[in-house]
Amino acid sequence: MKAVSRVLLILLVALPLAAVAFAQDTTTADVTLVAGDAIVIQGQVLDTDGTPIAGAVVEIWQTDVNGNYNHPNDSAASDLLADFQYFGTATTDADGYYAFRIVKPGLYEPRAPHIHVKVKLDGETLLTTQFYFPEDRAAVEADGVFGNAGESLFLQHTGLTDADGAPVLTDNLVVDLNGSAADTLTPTAAQTEGPYYPVVDFSGYDNNLTSTAADDTIITPVTDQAETVAAFTLLDLNSATGDDFLTVPDVGSRMVREFMEYRPYISIVQFRREIGKYVDDAQVVAYEQYVYVPVDVNQSDAETLMQIPGLDDTAANALIAARPFDSNEAFLTALGAYLTPAQVTYAQNYLAAGA
Repeated sequence: MKAVSRVLLILLVALPLAAVAFAQDTTTADVTLVAGDAIVIQGQVLDTDGTPIAGAVVEIWQTDVNGNYNHPNDSAASDLLADFQYFGTATTDADGYYAFRIVKPGLYEPRAPHIHVKVKLDGETLLTTQFYFPEDRAAVEADGVFGNAGESLFLQHTGLTDADGAPVLTDNLVVDLNGSAADTLTPTAAQTEGPYYPVVDFSGYDNNLTSTAADDTIITPVTDQAETVAAFTLLDLNSATGDDFLTVPDVGSRMVREFMEYRPYISIVQFRREIGKYVDDAQVVAYEQYVYVPVDVNQSDAETLMQIPGLDDTAANALIAARPFDSNEAFLTALGAYLTPAQVTYAQNYLAAGA
């Protein structure tokens, strides 16, 4: 909808608590979004030293479900949808958060589905880039525009949904404002603006592209950390009892003995290697949906860190490079550069007792 107040553009990321469904596993192997699916995308705008940037303007534009842009140069402009807003704006809050409610774009051949993004501060463009969807990885990597941009442009599934069941995806936008200060984050890769940058004043549009109504509901944050923590049900491979392990599908008394024989586990790779002697890779992956190796923030390898939902290889290796951490709390603070607040809260479940 068109904005009725600049206040509507400033929002914190997340959703009504009653709508939260935090998944134990947020990998995308069985999550396939299709064109037209409603989605929430959210994240932080950060300096390369990890500082959140308040007051940054994030602009997005995209195709509709049919792959059409709202632009006079798009030959299909006559087919535009009356109930879809093709572009939007969000201004980051005090903690650098932005969010949009969108639909997954339709295919604009030969491009993979994507969302165009600009970040501005005080009228200056800091970043022009594009977001891509993890389930389209093969098509994205074959897309000449994507090039070798890497993981920073792929949205990540959080395991959250909004009140209407729309999945929440996240990606942070990192820009370099700090000059000679020590960098801990890699700037988000730049991408082309493309030929369809909207010929409208972005400031006249809000962050809900799924509605053109004047009374859109503003997204509200998840604030009840206890509920997120309580949702954690994975079994600690180093402390679970035999009876605990028997609750895992396809685990019998013999496999319980194997689980316990190789203690202590210091890496999830160790678990995969040892248990892989008895079952195939698919079964090991299935077991991992129910168990975990506690994360030592100063010792665990990247694969073990990546048990934490939403943490990818790039972020895991960046955290390893930032060691040592004085405490688990210091690690969680650093983790906030890569994950949403709800994900950081959930991550504490994976950590071994104090660093």
